[in-house]
Amino acid sequence: MPEHRTHEGNLLQAGSVSFWGALAISFGNMAPAASVLFLPQAMAQFTGTAVPLAFVFAMVAAFLTAASVLHFAKRFASAGAAYTFNSLALNKMFGFLSGWMLFLAYGLAFPSNLLVFGYFTEGFTRQVFGTTVSWLLFALCAVIAVTYLAIRGIRASARVDLILIVIETVIIVGLALAIIVQGGMAGNTWAVFSPARAPHAWVGILFGMLYGVGAFAGFEASATVAEEARNRFITIPAAIFVTLMLGGLLYVLVAYAIAIGYGVEGGKALATASLPLSSLATRYVGPWMAIVIDLAGMTSALGISLASANASARVLYTMGRDRVISHWFAVTHRQFSTPHHATLVLAAMSTVLLCGLGLAVNPYPTGFSYLVAAADVLGLTLYVSINIAWVRMWWKDEQHFQMSWLRGVVPSLLGALVMLVPLLSTVYPIPAWPLNLVLYLTFAYIAVGLWLAWRLKRNHPDLLARAGQAMSAGELPK
Repeated sequence: MPEHRTHEGNLLQAGSVSFWGALAISFGNMAPAASVLFLPQAMAQFTGTAVPLAFVFAMVAAFLTAASVLHFAKRFASAGAAYTFNSLALNKMFGFLSGWMLFLAYGLAFPSNLLVFGYFTEGFTRQVFGTTVSWLLFALCAVIAVTYLAIRGIRASARVDLILIVIETVIIVGLALAIIVQGGMAGNTWAVFSPARAPHAWVGILFGMLYGVGAFAGFEASATVAEEARNRFITIPAAIFVTLMLGGLLYVLVAYAIAIGYGVEGGKALATASLPLSSLATRYVGPWMAIVIDLAGMTSALGISLASANASARVLYTMGRDRVISHWFAVTHRQFSTPHHATLVLAAMSTVLLCGLGLAVNPYPTGFSYLVAAADVLGLTLYVSINIAWVRMWWKDEQHFQMSWLRGVVPSLLGALVMLVPLLSTVYPIPAWPLNLVLYLTFAYIAVGLWLAWRLKRNHPDLLARAGQAMSAGELPK
C-alpha cells in the first residue's frame, strides 16, 4: 500500500489549482500549436497527404498510454508524478531514477522552447518593425519572466498559460477553418483519410502515427500539480482526458486543413515544406496571416516553457521533500508556497544551456533539436515504464482495483509497446555526429542517476525507503 507523506513544513498550496489550471498545465506541456507547425511535414514523408489519418491512430495510441497515467492519478496524488508512481509500483531505486529522468525531461523543454521563442521573436520583430534584436535577448528576458511567474504562484502561471493557449489555438484553428471553407486546393474530401495516399499504404500510416504520438507528449503534466488541485482525484484525471481529447481533435482538424490545402496529390510538396502552415497562411489568407502564425509559434513556445518549468520544479521539490536528494530543493516560498529553490536551479540550468547552445550553433533548428533529442529518450523511457508500473500495481493489489485484465492490463501493455517502438528508433541506429554525442550524454546522465540510486540504497536505505510517499484516494482529505 502507498506510504503517507509526512509533511515537515514547506508545503505546496493545496486547493490553488482548478480544473482549468490543471488543463492549462497539461495542454501547455503538450503544445498543440507547436506540434501542428513542425510535425505534419515530418509525418508526410511516410503518410503523404494522409496525415490526418495518422493523427487519428496517434490519438488512439496516446489514450492507451494515458490509461496507466489515469489509473494512477485516480488513486494517488503526488507532485512527483512518474517518480512516485514508479516508486510505489516497481521499486525505490527505479523510482529515484524515474524522478531523476523526469526532472530533466520536463526541464529541457524550458530552454529548448525558449530557443524557438527567441528565434521566432527575432524574425517577428524584423518583419513587423523592421529592426533586428538578438534572439538571445528575447530568450533571456523570457527566462526571467517564466521564473518570476513560476515563483509567483501556480495559479498565476496557469492563468498565463491558459491565455497563451487560447491565443495560439484561435490563430491555428482560424487558419484551418479558412482553408476548409475555401475547399483547399481541389475541394473538401475524405480521400486524405485513406491509406492509399501514403507511399507505402498502411506501413506509411504506422510510421506517421509513431511521429504523431510525439505530439501528445506532456499530456500527463498536470499530475505534478495534484497536491495543489481542488478535488485532486477528479480534477487531474479529467484534465488529462480533456487535454488528449481536445488536442487530438485539434490535430486531426488542422492536419485535414493542411492536407487539402496542399491537395490530395500534394504529399511530396508537403513533405518538403519547411513550415506548411506559414505557406498556407499566405496562399489562403494573405502575407499578414503568415506573420500571425509566427505569433502563434512564439506564444506556444513561451507557454511550453512556463508549463514545463512548473512541472520540473515540482519533481525536484518532491524528491527533496522525500530527502532522496538535498532537502534544500523542498524549500517553498514563504509568501507564495512555491518551490522557488528548485525553480531557480532550473532557471540557472536553462540559462547556461541557452547561452552555450545558442552561441555555439543556430538556436533553431539545430540547438532545439539537440535538446529535444535528449528529452525524447528520457520521456519515451518514462512512458514505457509507467505502463509497466501500472500492470505491476494492478497485479500487486489483491482485488486488482476491481478491474478485469482486459481493462487493467491490456491498454497498458499496448501503450508500452506503442512507446517502445519510437524509443528504439530514437536510439538505434545511432545517429550521426553530433546527435550521437547528445545520445551518449543522455545515456551518461541516466547512468549517473543509477549510480546515485545505488549509493543511496547502500549508504542510506532509510532515506531511499521514503521515495514515493503519496496521498491515496479515500485515505486523505481531498
